[in-house]
Amino acid sequence: MRKRILTFKFLRVDYVHSMTTPRIGKVLHASIDKLYVGSEEFLAEIEAGLGASKISAPKVGYQGVAGSFGEQAAREYFGETASTITNYKEFEDVFLALEQGEIDYGVLPIENSTAGDVLEVADLITQCNLYVVGEHIIRVRHNLLGVPGASTKNVREVYSHPQAISQCRDFLRHHSEINAYPYANTALAAKFVAETHDPAKASIGSLRAAELYGLDILEKNIQTAKNNYTRFVILSRHLEITRQSDKISLVFSTAHKSGALYNILAHFAYNGLNLLKIQSRPKRGTPWEYIFFLDVAGNLEDANVLIALGKVREQSSWFKLIGNYPHCHHTEKE
Repeated sequence: MRKRILTFKFLRVDYVHSMTTPRIGKVLHASIDKLYVGSEEFLAEIEAGLGASKISAPKVGYQGVAGSFGEQAAREYFGETASTITNYKEFEDVFLALEQGEIDYGVLPIENSTAGDVLEVADLITQCNLYVVGEHIIRVRHNLLGVPGASTKNVREVYSHPQAISQCRDFLRHHSEINAYPYANTALAAKFVAETHDPAKASIGSLRAAELYGLDILEKNIQTAKNNYTRFVILSRHLEITRQSDKISLVFSTAHKSGALYNILAHFAYNGLNLLKIQSRPKRGTPWEYIFFLDVAGNLEDANVLIALGKVREQSSWFKLIGNYPHCHHTEKE
């Protein structure tokens, strides 16, 4: 059974009084003590997250337009609890709206099971002072959509988001007469095609997009991988950590020397923590050096988690806690 940090009953009294985070300060084991000397701000960040609760009747934002997978994810995750669900043109617009208090939560894609990471969103997460407080996975079914009366044999141009195009590469390879053109969003592409009234143009998108923009479904389920999923993250200005939060995301960089990454990752193994994902990205402004995104199973109230993170922070040249939130295990199959 997992031991939670709140079960510990020992700490130096002088350390407790020096802490600005009483809930964590009163329960930290002495072996963790020295790892967090001078890190009161970081512990205060965690402490605030432990005491936070979901915002009631939140204002929610997503990238795209009605009929996009972003809208679907936002509506499925928040349901009827959201007071408003607002669309924004670009990923960065959602980040800005969240930072400026226009919305309480942002819903953005971070990873697709076929095409990989949404790199723009990952990069924005490293640059902004926001946190991941949840995730939602949706089943992605792509369809070829055309204007009323169109047929697949007459289509010569198809428009969609680059990831959607990538996810339908086999279909497009078998229809070499169709040229694919990137568009900002799958639903925007459907709207564009509808407005052209051109039977030679089609889009790749959802059934809801077809319904919203009056398009015919020329081909169903054209994605290469039939079990195709996109993971969305829920962003907030504040950490929200509950007992159900069993996944931690962080990003860090290491010294550019032999064994640096190995030595950092070893702390997770030593403390019995399971790595769920590791992904490298180029370090902005420093050619041929990298930052590492990492997902690990755990909760920030666990002693072994705080020991591991303390060591990682200590040995990293840069470190950012992205969030601690419930892991979404949804994997619907045919």
